Amino acid sequence: MSGRGKSPMEHLTIFTARKIITMDPSLPEATAVAVSGGRIVAVGDLASMEPWLEGRQATLDDRFADLVLMPGLIDNHIHPFLGAILTPTEIIAPEPWRMPGGEILPAANTPAEYRARLVQRLAERDDGDLFISFGHQPAEHGKLTRAGLDELAPDRPVVILHRSFHESWLNSRALETLGLTPEVVGDHPQVNLEEGRFYETGNMLVTGRLMPHLLKDEWYRRGLGITAELMTQGGVTTAADMLFGSIKPEFELDALKAVIEDRNLPVRIVNICDARAFSNRAARARPGPPDAPIDFRAGLEAIEAMLPVSTSRVTFIRATKLFADGAMFSALMQMNSPGYMDGHEGEWIMAPDVLKDGVRTFWEAGYQIHVHVNGDRGMDSVLDALAAAQAGKPRFDHRFMMHHVGFHTNAQSVRMAALGAHASVNPYYIHALSDTYSGANLGPERASQIVRAGSILREGMRVSFHSDFMMAPTEPLFLAWCAASRITRSGRVVSPTERLTLDQALRGVTIDAAFGLGLDHEIGSIVAGKLADFAVLADDPYALGADRLKEVRVAGVVFEGQPHMLARPMASVWAETDLPESIAAPSRAHAETAACDCDPASDPCGHLVRLGMWLRDPVNRPPGGANGWLALEA
Repeated sequence: MSGRGKSPMEHLTIFTARKIITMDPSLPEATAVAVSGGRIVAVGDLASMEPWLEGRQATLDDRFADLVLMPGLIDNHIHPFLGAILTPTEIIAPEPWRMPGGEILPAANTPAEYRARLVQRLAERDDGDLFISFGHQPAEHGKLTRAGLDELAPDRPVVILHRSFHESWLNSRALETLGLTPEVVGDHPQVNLEEGRFYETGNMLVTGRLMPHLLKDEWYRRGLGITAELMTQGGVTTAADMLFGSIKPEFELDALKAVIEDRNLPVRIVNICDARAFSNRAARARPGPPDAPIDFRAGLEAIEAMLPVSTSRVTFIRATKLFADGAMFSALMQMNSPGYMDGHEGEWIMAPDVLKDGVRTFWEAGYQIHVHVNGDRGMDSVLDALAAAQAGKPRFDHRFMMHHVGFHTNAQSVRMAALGAHASVNPYYIHALSDTYSGANLGPERASQIVRAGSILREGMRVSFHSDFMMAPTEPLFLAWCAASRITRSGRVVSPTERLTLDQALRGVTIDAAFGLGLDHEIGSIVAGKLADFAVLADDPYALGADRLKEVRVAGVVFEGQPHMLARPMASVWAETDLPESIAAPSRAHAETAACDCDPASDPCGHLVRLGMWLRDPVNRPPGGANGWLALEA
């Protein structure tokens, strides 16, 4: 009997570091990690690596000797297409924005500051072309109107996009340029043409007509490159596109391949398909109001065909995305009694019966389901849909994920746990909105309880954090700080019993974020057999503590064993202090690493759905191309 022959062993690289935070409770800390073929071989100290050296070539790499490694950070809900179309716009927002290379765009926090910044940007871009600005927040910047924008720019088309991307305002010249006439708009319930305001599904009329401009390669791929660079600056090695296919799958894949795959950028995009867009496209149906029926079975078949299409950096998983209510930043989430302080009503993106049908269709097909939900009335709709699905076909370890979870009650946390759900929340809402919504919309009690991450954990569920980029920055350590500290922009601590420990906060951007994608067997902790993805930090989060997480500087990433270092370590744009430069950047002696070289030339949720329909084959495209489709939208 002959024994099996040994296959040649791949080269081994052993990285040493000041500290390795593994996020594995069996071995929480280490000082050495061995990597081969893009995966982790062993974790421990140098002495424990010795048995792995026999019979193979190995390199000892000490470039991280003064740095800290932890698992590559995970943002399990972003929108690459949103970053691609919005990062090249004129960004004027209530918070500062970090851009490539570390450039910081300052915040505008009052109507006067916003107006001055807008006037300045209009003057700097006085070329007569379409002017698009992103980031307006009425609660801080004041109300916009068509007449007001006409006064500022009477002869130039101006489009102002709300901070949530669920809403927009246009001046008269922009309405004329984009062909948004009364005949096209009709009696759409989510449009106020006199004020130039378009919101929720009405906003699709505007964004759809902007697509020929925003989807040009020079604009879109430049923005996608910016988005990828920002992820690397934040230490992100895996990001989930939580709305893939909302424009057009082929277009989105081609762009991801050209910008991420072909340039070998150090980030992995995990695609979760947009159930509504795939369904309407497959059924050749017009997108309608929230209560319009959707042929989810047609969408299921179309999504099934996409699943095998994966590359090393752009992958698909058996999961889909659905919606409940409106945006948190727009205060259009559906709220139970007592509702909003001013009496306005929230909006549905999918009416409860439509959502229930979508959940049932994909649940019975064995999919993991992710649902956008913001208000407690919206949460009731999602929980009812999940309960009906469980009653019809019980499932275990289904990892049904609630996304955003702006405001929900403790009773709903109990019900979520009983039904086996978990949550990926946006803790930036705490920092950005608690102060504002305390005096308007929700009142002090409910505004202080935005994003009850502590309650979710106490009920035995997993909670992870996401940016919903561009709703928050792609800076997971900042998001973890938001959840751990619950500090608002005014410096108040709100609902301190909902704060998280440092370990809980870090789990939310590593192993529990991987759990939310069903990928905790591959990423999220530094464990033998997993992908060798690391965030390289200039500071130890455990030395600084939970209240200073946003000050932790990211020095680079390791993606599948290959280091990619930043030109300089960067903390969050919200860091209060500049830490001393006690740790120098890696020397040229370690020249094997290369900085991310994105070429500078190169819940938004649901609101680019079907916007790329004009890209379809002529046989599927409505008469008149993009304009013909948008006429159907009305």
